[in-house]
Amino acid sequence: MKNFLIILSVFALFASCQQSLEDRAAKEMAEYTRKNCPTPVVNNENVDSATFEPSTRTVHYYYKLHGEIDNAAIIAKHRKEMRAALLNDLRSDTKSKAFKDAGFGFHYTYRSASNPEKILLDENFTPKDYK
Repeated sequence: MKNFLIILSVFALFASCQQSLEDRAAKEMAEYTRKNCPTPVVNNENVDSATFEPSTRTVHYYYKLHGEIDNAAIIAKHRKEMRAALLNDLRSDTKSKAFKDAGFGFHYTYRSASNPEKILLDENFTPKDYK
C-alpha cells in the first residue's frame, strides 16, 4: 500500500506539471506584462500589455502610439502597409512558433497615447492569414 501511495504521489506530481498550451500562453502573457510593461517607447510606440484570450485562443498585444504617429489620419492612410508589416513580423517571429503551430490567433490593438480611449489600429490575424 505504501508503494502505491508513493507511485500515486509521483503520478500526481507529474500530472500537475503538465500544462496545456492555452495555460502556458496565459501564463507567459501575464508574466511578460508584469515584468516588461509598459515597455520603453521606441520608434513612437510601446507595448502596454499582452493577454491571452482563451475563448478565442488569441494572443492579444496592446500598444500605444506616441508623437507624430499618434494621429488617426496618418494611421488610416497607412493602414494597409501597417497590417502587412504586422503580418510579416508575425510570420517571421520564432518566439511564437508553438502558438502559431497550435493555430492560435494574434490580435494587435494600437491606442493613442494622448487619448488612450481612442483605438487607432485594431488588427486580427487567424492561422489562414499567417500560414
